[in-house]
Amino acid sequence: MNNKTYENKIPIYLQEMIDQQIAKAKEFQGQKTMSFSFFTDPHITEASTFADIETINYINNNMDIKFTACCGDNLDNGITKQIHLDTAKKLISKISFDNYFTVKGNHDDNSIISNGVDNVKYTMIPKEQYNIMFKRLDRIVQFDESNREGMYYYYDIPEYKVRAIFLNSIDIPYIKNQPNNAAWKYDGQNTYAYSNAQLNWLAHIALKLPDEQWKVMFFTHVNPFPEGMIGADNLVYNGTVMLNIIDAFKMGVKYNSIATTGDFGQSVSVDFSSKGIGKVIAFFYGHTHSEQVLTRNGIKYISTWNDVPRKSLSNPNAPARAIGTTSEICLNIVTVNFDLSKIFITKVGGGADLVIDIS
Repeated sequence: MNNKTYENKIPIYLQEMIDQQIAKAKEFQGQKTMSFSFFTDPHITEASTFADIETINYINNNMDIKFTACCGDNLDNGITKQIHLDTAKKLISKISFDNYFTVKGNHDDNSIISNGVDNVKYTMIPKEQYNIMFKRLDRIVQFDESNREGMYYYYDIPEYKVRAIFLNSIDIPYIKNQPNNAAWKYDGQNTYAYSNAQLNWLAHIALKLPDEQWKVMFFTHVNPFPEGMIGADNLVYNGTVMLNIIDAFKMGVKYNSIATTGDFGQSVSVDFSSKGIGKVIAFFYGHTHSEQVLTRNGIKYISTWNDVPRKSLSNPNAPARAIGTTSEICLNIVTVNFDLSKIFITKVGGGADLVIDIS
Protein backbone atom coordinates (compact mmCIF):
# COMPACT_ATOMS: atom_id res chain seq x y z
CA MET A 1 0.00 0.00 0.00
CA ASN A 2 1.94 3.01 -1.30
CA ASN A 3 0.59 6.44 -0.40
CA LYS A 4 3.40 8.79 -1.33
CA THR A 5 5.72 9.39 -4.26
CA TYR A 6 7.98 6.34 -4.38
CA GLU A 7 11.58 6.13 -5.59
CA ASN A 8 13.49 2.84 -5.53
CA LYS A 9 16.57 3.29 -3.33
CA ILE A 10 17.37 -0.39 -2.82
CA PRO A 11 21.14 -1.08 -2.68
CA ILE A 12 22.23 -3.05 -5.73
CA TYR A 13 23.52 -5.96 -3.64
CA LEU A 14 20.02 -6.55 -2.25
CA GLN A 15 17.85 -6.05 -5.33
CA GLU A 16 17.94 -9.54 -6.84
CA MET A 17 17.33 -11.29 -3.52
CA ILE A 18 14.43 -8.99 -2.66
CA ASP A 19 12.75 -9.55 -6.03
CA GLN A 20 13.12 -13.31 -5.65
CA GLN A 21 11.56 -13.32 -2.20
CA ILE A 22 8.69 -11.07 -3.25
CA ALA A 23 7.95 -13.46 -6.13
CA LYS A 24 8.01 -16.38 -3.69
CA ALA A 25 5.70 -14.58 -1.23
CA LYS A 26 3.20 -13.80 -3.99
CA GLU A 27 2.77 -17.54 -4.56
CA PHE A 28 1.18 -17.80 -1.11
CA GLN A 29 -1.36 -15.09 -1.81
CA GLY A 30 -4.92 -15.86 -2.85
CA GLN A 31 -8.54 -14.92 -2.24
CA LYS A 32 -8.54 -16.22 1.35
CA THR A 33 -5.21 -14.75 2.41
CA MET A 34 -3.99 -11.50 3.97
CA SER A 35 -0.40 -10.29 3.80
CA PHE A 36 1.63 -7.77 5.77
CA SER A 37 5.32 -7.14 6.26
CA PHE A 38 6.90 -7.57 9.66
CA PHE A 39 10.23 -6.93 11.31
CA THR A 40 11.59 -6.10 14.71
CA ASP A 41 14.52 -4.46 16.46
CA PRO A 42 16.12 -2.43 13.65
CA HIS A 43 18.02 -0.33 16.25
CA ILE A 44 18.43 2.57 13.83
CA THR A 45 21.21 5.08 14.49
CA GLU A 46 22.35 8.22 12.69
CA ALA A 47 24.93 6.02 10.93
CA SER A 48 22.49 3.33 9.69
CA THR A 49 22.28 2.52 5.99
CA PHE A 50 18.43 2.45 6.09
CA ALA A 51 18.55 -0.45 3.62
CA ASP A 52 15.86 -2.16 5.70
CA ILE A 53 13.49 0.81 5.50
CA GLU A 54 14.09 1.18 1.75
CA THR A 55 13.31 -2.52 1.36
CA ILE A 56 10.09 -2.16 3.34
CA ASN A 57 9.14 0.74 1.05
CA TYR A 58 9.88 -1.43 -2.00
CA ILE A 59 7.85 -4.38 -0.71
CA ASN A 60 4.88 -2.13 -0.04
CA ASN A 61 5.17 -0.67 -3.54
CA ASN A 62 5.38 -4.07 -5.25
CA MET A 63 2.96 -6.31 -3.34
CA ASP A 64 -0.56 -6.33 -1.96
CA ILE A 65 0.49 -5.57 1.61
CA LYS A 66 -2.09 -4.32 4.12
CA PHE A 67 0.42 -2.80 6.53
CA THR A 68 3.93 -3.05 7.94
CA ALA A 69 4.46 -3.89 11.61
CA CYS A 70 7.68 -3.19 13.51
CA CYS A 71 7.82 -4.68 17.01
CA GLY A 72 9.94 -2.00 18.61
CA ASP A 73 13.50 -0.92 19.29
CA ASN A 74 13.08 1.31 16.28
CA LEU A 75 16.11 3.23 17.52
CA ASP A 76 19.41 2.40 19.15
CA ASN A 77 20.96 4.66 21.73
CA GLY A 78 21.81 8.24 20.75
CA ILE A 79 24.89 9.93 22.18
CA THR A 80 22.74 12.93 23.04
CA LYS A 81 19.01 13.49 23.25
CA GLN A 82 19.06 15.73 20.18
CA ILE A 83 20.83 13.08 18.10
CA HIS A 84 18.22 10.57 19.25
CA LEU A 85 15.33 12.87 18.33
CA ASP A 86 16.90 13.67 14.96
CA THR A 87 17.36 9.97 14.21
CA ALA A 88 13.70 9.28 15.01
CA LYS A 89 12.65 12.07 12.65
CA LYS A 90 14.97 10.79 9.93
CA LEU A 91 13.53 7.27 10.25
CA ILE A 92 9.94 8.46 9.87
CA SER A 93 10.86 10.76 6.98
CA LYS A 94 12.18 7.80 4.97
CA ILE A 95 8.95 5.81 5.11
CA SER A 96 7.08 6.17 1.81
CA PHE A 97 3.64 4.88 2.86
CA ASP A 98 1.07 5.55 5.57
CA ASN A 99 0.41 2.11 7.06
CA TYR A 100 3.74 1.76 8.85
CA PHE A 101 2.85 0.73 12.39
CA THR A 102 5.31 0.35 15.21
CA VAL A 103 5.40 -0.06 18.97
CA LYS A 104 7.64 1.34 21.67
CA GLY A 105 10.75 -0.70 22.46
CA ASN A 106 12.96 -0.51 25.53
CA HIS A 107 15.76 1.25 23.61
CA ASP A 108 13.45 3.81 22.04
CA ASP A 109 13.42 6.37 24.85
CA ASN A 110 17.25 6.56 25.11
CA SER A 111 17.11 6.24 28.90
CA ILE A 112 20.04 3.80 28.88
CA ILE A 113 22.48 6.72 28.59
CA SER A 114 24.46 7.34 31.82
CA ASN A 115 23.15 4.09 33.34
CA GLY A 116 20.46 5.92 35.26
CA VAL A 117 22.72 8.50 36.94
CA ASP A 118 21.34 11.54 35.13
CA ASN A 119 19.36 10.04 32.28
CA VAL A 120 16.45 12.52 32.39
CA LYS A 121 18.32 14.92 30.11
CA TYR A 122 18.93 12.15 27.53
CA THR A 123 15.42 10.71 27.41
CA MET A 124 12.85 11.03 24.65
CA ILE A 125 9.73 11.28 26.81
CA PRO A 126 6.36 9.87 25.65
CA LYS A 127 5.01 13.21 24.39
CA GLU A 128 8.07 13.64 22.16
CA GLN A 129 7.97 10.08 20.85
CA TYR A 130 4.25 10.30 20.16
CA ASN A 131 4.64 13.58 18.26
CA ILE A 132 7.53 12.29 16.13
CA MET A 133 6.58 8.68 15.48
CA PHE A 134 2.88 8.13 16.18
CA LYS A 135 0.88 11.33 15.70
CA ARG A 136 1.08 10.85 11.92
CA LEU A 137 -1.29 7.87 12.39
CA ASP A 138 -4.09 9.95 13.92
CA ARG A 139 -6.59 9.41 11.09
CA ILE A 140 -5.47 5.87 10.27
CA VAL A 141 -5.57 3.99 13.57
CA GLN A 142 -7.64 4.18 16.74
CA PHE A 143 -5.66 5.33 19.78
CA ASP A 144 -6.94 5.41 23.34
CA GLU A 145 -8.54 8.85 23.12
CA SER A 146 -7.98 9.47 26.81
CA ASN A 147 -4.28 8.54 26.62
CA ARG A 148 -2.92 9.04 23.11
CA GLU A 149 0.64 9.34 24.40
CA GLY A 150 0.29 5.81 25.73
CA MET A 151 1.09 4.84 22.12
CA TYR A 152 -1.13 1.75 21.97
CA TYR A 153 -3.77 1.50 19.27
CA TYR A 154 -5.58 -0.75 16.81
CA TYR A 155 -6.00 -0.88 13.05
CA ASP A 156 -8.93 -2.54 11.28
CA ILE A 157 -8.86 -4.41 7.96
CA PRO A 158 -12.62 -4.72 7.37
CA GLU A 159 -12.42 -6.76 4.18
CA TYR A 160 -10.81 -9.57 6.19
CA LYS A 161 -12.59 -8.80 9.46
CA VAL A 162 -9.22 -8.48 11.19
CA ARG A 163 -8.20 -6.09 13.93
CA ALA A 164 -4.44 -5.62 14.50
CA ILE A 165 -3.79 -4.45 18.07
CA PHE A 166 -0.50 -2.73 18.87
CA LEU A 167 0.42 -2.82 22.56
CA ASN A 168 2.95 -0.75 24.49
CA SER A 169 5.01 -3.00 26.79
CA ILE A 170 7.07 0.02 27.96
CA ASP A 171 4.01 1.87 29.27
CA ILE A 172 5.68 3.20 32.42
CA PRO A 173 5.27 6.32 34.59
CA TYR A 174 8.11 8.80 34.07
CA ILE A 175 8.71 9.84 37.68
CA LYS A 176 11.86 11.75 38.56
CA ASN A 177 13.94 10.51 41.46
CA GLN A 178 14.35 12.80 44.42
CA PRO A 179 16.13 14.90 45.49
CA ASN A 180 17.93 16.09 42.34
CA ASN A 181 15.41 15.01 39.66
CA ALA A 182 18.30 14.01 37.36
CA ALA A 183 17.31 10.36 36.95
CA TRP A 184 14.09 8.41 36.47
CA LYS A 185 12.58 6.21 39.16
CA TYR A 186 11.82 3.79 36.31
CA ASP A 187 13.46 3.91 32.89
CA GLY A 188 12.23 2.44 29.65
CA GLN A 189 15.47 0.57 29.09
CA ASN A 190 14.96 -1.77 32.03
CA THR A 191 11.33 -1.44 33.16
CA TYR A 192 8.54 -3.11 31.18
CA ALA A 193 4.86 -2.67 31.95
CA TYR A 194 1.27 -2.52 30.75
CA SER A 195 -0.54 0.31 32.55
CA ASN A 196 -3.98 0.08 34.08
CA ALA A 197 -5.26 2.45 31.39
CA GLN A 198 -3.92 0.21 28.63
CA LEU A 199 -5.26 -2.98 30.20
CA ASN A 200 -8.76 -1.54 30.49
CA TRP A 201 -8.60 -0.05 26.98
CA LEU A 202 -7.74 -3.51 25.65
CA ALA A 203 -10.48 -5.23 27.64
CA HIS A 204 -13.28 -2.76 27.01
CA ILE A 205 -12.47 -1.04 23.71
CA ALA A 206 -9.92 -2.86 21.52
CA LEU A 207 -11.45 -6.30 22.08
CA LYS A 208 -14.98 -5.00 21.53
CA LEU A 209 -15.28 -6.21 17.94
CA PRO A 210 -17.97 -5.39 15.36
CA ASP A 211 -19.24 -8.98 15.31
CA GLU A 212 -18.25 -12.53 16.20
CA GLN A 213 -16.63 -13.18 12.81
CA TRP A 214 -13.82 -10.73 13.48
CA LYS A 215 -10.35 -11.95 14.39
CA VAL A 216 -7.53 -10.21 16.25
CA MET A 217 -3.74 -10.23 16.16
CA PHE A 218 -1.35 -8.60 18.58
CA PHE A 219 1.98 -6.83 18.27
CA THR A 220 4.24 -5.72 21.13
CA HIS A 221 7.92 -5.40 22.00
CA VAL A 222 8.34 -7.47 25.17
CA ASN A 223 6.36 -10.70 25.25
CA PRO A 224 4.33 -10.88 28.49
CA PHE A 225 4.61 -14.71 28.28
CA PRO A 226 8.21 -15.51 29.38
CA GLU A 227 7.97 -19.27 29.95
CA GLY A 228 10.33 -21.02 27.53
CA MET A 229 11.25 -17.77 25.79
CA ILE A 230 14.86 -17.53 24.62
CA GLY A 231 16.41 -14.19 25.58
CA ALA A 232 13.89 -13.34 28.31
CA ASP A 233 15.17 -10.82 30.84
CA ASN A 234 12.97 -8.63 33.08
CA LEU A 235 9.36 -9.55 33.71
CA VAL A 236 6.61 -7.23 32.51
CA TYR A 237 4.59 -5.48 35.22
CA ASN A 238 0.95 -6.59 34.74
CA GLY A 239 2.04 -9.01 32.01
CA THR A 240 -0.01 -11.79 33.57
CA VAL A 241 -3.08 -9.54 33.63
CA MET A 242 -2.56 -8.80 29.94
CA LEU A 243 -2.37 -12.52 29.17
CA ASN A 244 -5.45 -13.25 31.27
CA ILE A 245 -7.48 -10.64 29.36
CA ILE A 246 -6.44 -12.21 26.05
CA ASP A 247 -7.24 -15.70 27.35
CA ALA A 248 -10.67 -14.59 28.61
CA PHE A 249 -11.42 -13.07 25.20
CA LYS A 250 -10.38 -16.27 23.43
CA MET A 251 -12.45 -18.47 25.75
CA GLY A 252 -15.44 -16.11 25.88
CA VAL A 253 -15.53 -15.87 29.68
CA LYS A 254 -15.47 -13.31 32.49
CA TYR A 255 -12.22 -12.08 34.02
CA ASN A 256 -11.61 -10.12 37.21
CA SER A 257 -8.04 -9.29 38.05
CA ILE A 258 -6.69 -9.21 41.59
CA ALA A 259 -6.43 -5.46 42.05
CA THR A 260 -3.07 -3.95 42.98
CA THR A 261 -1.90 -0.50 44.01
CA GLY A 262 1.23 1.59 43.57
CA ASP A 263 2.93 2.94 40.45
CA PHE A 264 1.81 -0.11 38.46
CA GLY A 265 -1.53 -0.62 40.18
CA GLN A 266 -4.34 -2.12 38.13
CA SER A 267 -7.91 -3.33 38.34
CA VAL A 268 -9.71 -5.00 35.44
CA SER A 269 -13.19 -6.50 35.29
CA VAL A 270 -14.52 -7.65 31.93
CA ASP A 271 -17.12 -10.08 30.64
CA PHE A 272 -16.70 -11.64 27.18
CA SER A 273 -19.32 -14.35 27.72
CA SER A 274 -21.91 -12.71 25.48
CA LYS A 275 -19.45 -12.52 22.57
CA GLY A 276 -18.70 -16.23 22.26
CA ILE A 277 -15.31 -17.73 21.51
CA GLY A 278 -12.78 -15.11 20.42
CA LYS A 279 -10.60 -15.66 17.38
CA VAL A 280 -6.88 -14.90 17.79
CA ILE A 281 -4.61 -15.20 14.75
CA ALA A 282 -1.27 -14.79 16.57
CA PHE A 283 0.76 -12.61 18.92
CA PHE A 284 3.94 -11.09 17.43
CA TYR A 285 6.76 -9.73 19.58
CA GLY A 286 10.40 -8.60 19.47
CA HIS A 287 13.09 -7.69 22.02
CA THR A 288 14.81 -11.07 22.36
CA HIS A 289 16.71 -10.96 19.03
CA SER A 290 15.73 -14.60 18.69
CA GLU A 291 13.41 -16.41 16.29
CA GLN A 292 10.93 -18.54 18.17
CA VAL A 293 7.35 -19.76 18.06
CA LEU A 294 5.74 -20.41 21.44
CA THR A 295 2.25 -21.72 22.17
CA ARG A 296 0.12 -20.67 25.13
CA ASN A 297 -3.52 -21.69 25.47
CA GLY A 298 -3.71 -22.34 21.75
CA ILE A 299 -2.25 -18.96 20.73
CA LYS A 300 1.03 -18.72 18.80
CA TYR A 301 3.55 -16.18 20.13
CA ILE A 302 5.93 -15.40 17.28
CA SER A 303 9.25 -13.58 17.16
CA THR A 304 11.73 -13.35 14.30
CA TRP A 305 15.43 -12.54 14.15
CA ASN A 306 16.52 -8.98 14.90
CA ASP A 307 16.73 -6.72 11.87
CA VAL A 308 19.78 -4.77 13.08
CA PRO A 309 22.76 -6.27 11.21
CA ARG A 310 24.54 -8.00 14.05
CA LYS A 311 24.38 -11.66 15.02
CA SER A 312 22.05 -12.33 17.90
CA LEU A 313 23.84 -13.20 21.14
CA SER A 314 20.74 -14.72 22.73
CA ASN A 315 20.47 -17.71 20.39
CA PRO A 316 23.42 -19.80 19.12
CA ASN A 317 21.38 -20.75 16.04
CA ALA A 318 21.13 -17.14 14.86
CA PRO A 319 22.27 -16.51 11.26
CA ALA A 320 25.50 -14.60 10.59
CA ARG A 321 24.96 -10.99 9.53
CA ALA A 322 27.09 -8.60 7.48
CA ILE A 323 26.49 -5.10 6.11
CA GLY A 324 26.87 -4.96 2.35
CA THR A 325 25.49 -8.47 1.84
CA THR A 326 22.00 -10.01 1.60
CA SER A 327 22.20 -10.79 5.32
CA GLU A 328 22.33 -7.08 6.20
CA ILE A 329 18.56 -7.00 6.66
CA CYS A 330 16.11 -9.38 8.29
CA LEU A 331 12.56 -8.65 7.16
CA ASN A 332 9.50 -10.86 6.76
CA ILE A 333 6.54 -11.02 4.41
CA VAL A 334 3.75 -12.64 6.41
CA THR A 335 0.77 -14.23 4.69
CA VAL A 336 -2.14 -15.54 6.74
CA ASN A 337 -4.11 -18.27 4.95
CA PHE A 338 -7.49 -18.36 6.65
CA ASP A 339 -8.69 -21.55 4.92
CA LEU A 340 -5.55 -23.53 5.81
CA SER A 341 -5.13 -21.90 9.24
CA LYS A 342 -1.47 -21.35 8.48
CA ILE A 343 0.95 -18.43 8.53
CA PHE A 344 3.57 -18.38 5.78
CA ILE A 345 6.62 -16.22 6.59
CA THR A 346 8.87 -15.45 3.62
CA LYS A 347 12.24 -14.09 4.67
CA VAL A 348 13.79 -11.07 3.00
CA GLY A 349 17.40 -11.20 4.14
CA GLY A 350 18.72 -13.34 6.99
CA GLY A 351 17.05 -16.54 8.15
CA ALA A 352 14.93 -19.32 6.67
CA ASP A 353 11.27 -19.24 5.65
CA LEU A 354 8.66 -20.47 8.16
CA VAL A 355 5.26 -22.15 8.01
CA ILE A 356 3.27 -21.93 11.27
CA ASP A 357 0.09 -23.88 11.99
CA ILE A 358 -2.45 -21.67 13.81
CA SER A 359 -5.37 -24.11 13.85
